[in-house]
Amino acid sequence: MAKFPKIDSPCPYKADLAAIMDGDFCRMCKREVFDLSGWSDGERVAFLKGCETEVCVRYTLPVRPALAAAALAAAVVGLPVAAQDVAPTPIEVATPDEDYDMIIVGGIKDPKAVAMVEDPADATLPELPVVYDDAPQPVTVKPAS
Repeated sequence: MAKFPKIDSPCPYKADLAAIMDGDFCRMCKREVFDLSGWSDGERVAFLKGCETEVCVRYTLPVRPALAAAALAAAVVGLPVAAQDVAPTPIEVATPDEDYDMIIVGGIKDPKAVAMVEDPADATLPELPVVYDDAPQPVTVKPAS
């Protein structure tokens, strides 16, 4: 399952990110917002461990509506009551059987000690077989004619 950092301070402008963002730069916070969506778990952890101060991040989780509530709850667990009022919400509206993306965006106050949460949508993915390059390959012998 993919792991993402838990947001400490959800972005209060999340409903209209286009109005405050210049590419990856937030005009309100005057900081770069790092999109962690395509990064591996190891890349996310290494990046956060290398941050000296608070950092703003965003990530997109593809979810089905039934899983959206679980993802939302995982993203705001333990937040102060005031922060929960501006908790991450889905950007796009979907019909009950339609998949959509949930965008999570906000600040992490202590990136080196951030708690990681798992993407519940990954639980429905089947395990893929792994073939190692250095594993011995079976030898096929053709019968003599």
